[in-house]
Amino acid sequence: MANYLTIDVGGTNIKYALMSEEAEIAAKGEIPTPYEGLEVFIDTIVNLYEQFADQEIAALAMAAPGKIDSSTGYFYTSGALKYISGVNLKDRLAERIPVPFAVENDAKAAALAEIWMGSMHGITNGEVIVLGTGIGGAVIINGALYRGSTFAAGEFSVISTRLDEPFNPHDNSWAGQNGVPALVKGYAERIGADPAELNGRILFGKANEGDPDALAAIRKYCEGLATGIISLQTILDVDRVSIGGGISRQPILLDTLREVIKEINAPLEGHMPYTLPDIQPCSFGNDANMIGALYHYLYELGGAA
Repeated sequence: MANYLTIDVGGTNIKYALMSEEAEIAAKGEIPTPYEGLEVFIDTIVNLYEQFADQEIAALAMAAPGKIDSSTGYFYTSGALKYISGVNLKDRLAERIPVPFAVENDAKAAALAEIWMGSMHGITNGEVIVLGTGIGGAVIINGALYRGSTFAAGEFSVISTRLDEPFNPHDNSWAGQNGVPALVKGYAERIGADPAELNGRILFGKANEGDPDALAAIRKYCEGLATGIISLQTILDVDRVSIGGGISRQPILLDTLREVIKEINAPLEGHMPYTLPDIQPCSFGNDANMIGALYHYLYELGGAA
């Protein structure tokens, strides 16, 4: 059975896993993401490969931030890792790693995992919305990932929340309103606390205990999230929206979101042309991006045996 080294490049850590062709994990771990520059990053990836070289690695599949041509391995942008922008990482790694390499944008990789064996399996049209520091996203059309004309489809973070002002995603973006830091900040303001002393784990712990301020902060957050989902629905008319990111594992978030979106829509039902989508949590946690990267190599690039 073939083995595949899968890698998920994040802003803080690089996660890695040795997977089978069915995405079964034999080993996994993580290391700090280097910021010294491109050569140090390449050395880091090569060192990871060499750790598993005796496992007869068939290919290396990566998920990473940025606007990426996943057919060639070229990074137009690379998020916080600016040293990869303008680099064909596939070509650079081919100089030092003797196995095929494939890379996909991290949010799009998460969507591919859902298409393969998760919440989007068998769904014709859908969206994946990943809630983190920003809002990652992906669009699925006719059962396949839609990347857009320049590989930028699903970049939900920069959607403007103000149509009465010129476009300014630095001040009025969906990421600013519905990134996880905004949720924590909203709770902090309600209780008069320093947001730096709080996090999502504390907030949801309080909410699950019935704390009214935590519940109110989640509800307010979900109002913005529901409004964005309805707006996207008028354009894309999808069957399902899957919510990912760490906070999506909290049932109270999805329950509140479903409740709020129905309440917002109730006065409009029968008068608007859209149909509310089914809302589900994504099926995979921290392994999603690596699973999707493997799917991209195996089934989109034809790497399957």
